Amino acid sequence: MIVCHCWKLNDRELRQAIEGGAHSIEELGCATGAGTCCGGCHPTLEELVTSHGPKRSLVILPEAS
Repeated sequence: MIVCHCWKLNDRELRQAIEGGAHSIEELGCATGAGTCCGGCHPTLEELVTSHGPKRSLVILPEAS
């Protein structure tokens, strides 16, 4: 499916960029151009980065006393 209409980028191309190290909308923009024109695809880009990017673990720091 086309995600970025300005640059005609589909979800497969964007997932490949994410797997190649683009882990934010800004990094996807640098790697592919996605999201750098009108910005209409930003919500979908964020969803792709969240669902296909590296899993980040939540770190809970102890409270300072």
